[in-house]
Amino acid sequence: MVTISEPTLTFIVQLVTLCLPSVRKGGSPVSELPIRIGVVGLGLIAQGVHLPNLETLRDQFTVTHVCDASLDRAASVADRLPGSVRASTRFIDVLTDPDVDAVLILTPGSHGDIVLAALEQGKDVFVEKPLAYSLAEIHELREAQVASGRVVQVGTMKAHDPLVPAARDALGRIGRLAVVRVTVIHPTDECQFEHIRLLNAPAPDPAVTSEAEAYSLRRAREAMGDDADGPRSLYTDVLLGSVIHEAALLRALGLGLPRTTDFACVDPPLSETPASQPPRLLAVGVLPGGAQLQLSWTWAPDFPEYVEEVMAIGSAGRMRLTMPGPYLPAHRSALTVESMVDGQRTVATTQPHHSTAFVEELRAFAASVRSGAPNVCTIEGAGEDLTFLQQVARAAAKQAGLPVGGEAGQGTDS
Repeated sequence: MVTISEPTLTFIVQLVTLCLPSVRKGGSPVSELPIRIGVVGLGLIAQGVHLPNLETLRDQFTVTHVCDASLDRAASVADRLPGSVRASTRFIDVLTDPDVDAVLILTPGSHGDIVLAALEQGKDVFVEKPLAYSLAEIHELREAQVASGRVVQVGTMKAHDPLVPAARDALGRIGRLAVVRVTVIHPTDECQFEHIRLLNAPAPDPAVTSEAEAYSLRRAREAMGDDADGPRSLYTDVLLGSVIHEAALLRALGLGLPRTTDFACVDPPLSETPASQPPRLLAVGVLPGGAQLQLSWTWAPDFPEYVEEVMAIGSAGRMRLTMPGPYLPAHRSALTVESMVDGQRTVATTQPHHSTAFVEELRAFAASVRSGAPNVCTIEGAGEDLTFLQQVARAAAKQAGLPVGGEAGQGTDS
């Protein structure tokens, strides 16, 4: 029998400790090794954006498990990825995989059920917008996140655009803000991703899709009530599907969100049933600092490109931030600031370096998982966005003379 002296044993323990990754609250490793990622949902945003960016950041991430309602698509995506990657159709298989440290949840609809399950399994979570459909979900998720000690980052990527800090600083150089105009012109997705070799989803598992659709519908009714499908469709498809990015961007710029929506108009007018295509939307409210918010969202299916702009008009100048289309990796944001300096009108234009908001949000996720770095796209922020967007939906329904129930119906307009 070999006897090890106490000093030698202490040295061995210290050496082993140095070789092991440190551990955050909740037990996840803080290591320089790539974070092992499971991807749930393999549609356009996964294939066109996140999977290529994970490969770009391969020093930070490695994909070990992919999941989709179509096993054929999951297997095809897995075959394209480096290394040995598992493929499955049930998200719980990803969440219980010991070779997965964190998950990217990229499915359609509300994500509350998958996020809750991921937290229960001790996984860090990056989840595409919308995080949830209802404020009740937000409350449940926040409680689960606090209990687990895990990261939950929402994929409202515009908050991570490289020019947002400069735009936020510029707001302090244009005098007292009077008006903030947010303009979106939204074409069909098809014209934006023609360059992407998208794998279709043959033979999706009907049990998987029906369960997901039933969950989203239940949560949508929780938010908007059972009375009229038209306002509920506006809320889930347009407001949570697109306008939620503008809400998160306004918060990232330090402008906040209106506590009430004074006016919202939808054209063609809302009806009991959803329209055949998205409507035009105009919403007006007052931001916390007193500036008026004018938000315009226009569906233009044949428009040649996606357009998004935030213009802040102050007493001594204006700031104009234009955002790139979501599926064009070579496109960048641009910032133009007009102001008076020593009695002279000055115009300064800034464009970012090589990185994009999509890449930067994944870098931020890695930093939060590894070292607890601040997370700017939180569950609480998502709750603020939902509160605002429920106000807009309620105001639009009121303008059309339609009833709204659920959480939105319990809100006030004053």
